[in-house]
Amino acid sequence: MESEYTADMIQVLTLRESVRKRPGMYIGSTDDSAGLLSLLLEVVSTPVEQILLGRCARVDVRVDADDFVTVTDDGPGVPARSLADLLEQPVDVQGPRVHLAFRGMSLAIVNAVSDPFEVDTVHGGEQATVAYAGGLQRGPMRVSAASRPSGTRVRFRPDPQIFQCTRQPRAELTQRLEDLAFLLPAMALSWSFAGERATGLVERLRAELRGPLGDVAYHKGEYVTEDGPTAVEVALAWPTESGGRPPQILGFTNLQRTEDGPHLTGLLRGVRDFLRIRRDRGLEGLVAAVAVRFDDSRYRVQTKYRLASSGLYSAVKEATSTALQHWTERFPEAAKALRSRVKAR
Repeated sequence: MESEYTADMIQVLTLRESVRKRPGMYIGSTDDSAGLLSLLLEVVSTPVEQILLGRCARVDVRVDADDFVTVTDDGPGVPARSLADLLEQPVDVQGPRVHLAFRGMSLAIVNAVSDPFEVDTVHGGEQATVAYAGGLQRGPMRVSAASRPSGTRVRFRPDPQIFQCTRQPRAELTQRLEDLAFLLPAMALSWSFAGERATGLVERLRAELRGPLGDVAYHKGEYVTEDGPTAVEVALAWPTESGGRPPQILGFTNLQRTEDGPHLTGLLRGVRDFLRIRRDRGLEGLVAAVAVRFDDSRYRVQTKYRLASSGLYSAVKEATSTALQHWTERFPEAAKALRSRVKAR
């Protein structure tokens, strides 16, 4: 029997509804940091276009610890009468002329997947302020006589209902903004990350990984070794979307990065013992970090400690086992699923 379709059966979606229904079509991945970076770069695209037209000279980007992003420029601003259309309607395929983000997005698309999305702009002596949430206007636009020069401030946060992780990728963003600074030397471009002071090895691990990390096995303690007291800190996780990726392991010895040594082999042995797998089995999907601190005054070159110290190896192995045991007690189903997944390979 053939199905019949009539005009009243066709659902016409607004831009906001379409974007929120299938965000990947408009912004790229929502499972890792790629989509987040696209949002920020699209907001930056608007003042960059004005820079190329000679109407703007400065752009400041700030990423706060709570994942809010603020982009401020000294451009001509947006007329109040045009602001709603800019934030709610699709743009012509021919413009704007500068696209730094995924497939030439628009501010309306960024607005649709942000909560909140706030704009404060001054144009022609008039100041307009408006706020949205998920693409819906929160209240009436406020328009008044301006008390400051022209320019625009956009403040937004990626909507947690859309994105698994709302944290902007620090390394990738810095690289893109540095590229812009070199390519547009006439532009005064600045960026900053608030709340990036020492926050522990777990947060360092989150900053290194693209995408959500999930629950982390963690332990920090002091161990007595043949070389004296040694502080050991370990953090480990297996993201659910690992895709067979090789293990990513960060190693630190006395506050310096190290690519090999007994602290790294001790961590790997502790993981394999926990998973009950042979030494030749892979550890796909694992992301981990280990940091050790000890008295190295007897060594003139700190990295000479890369020699195989059985004491350091054992201390890290024990710390790793402790971290994973505590993690198993808190998340027994996750530990069981991990062991099953590893054995199935």
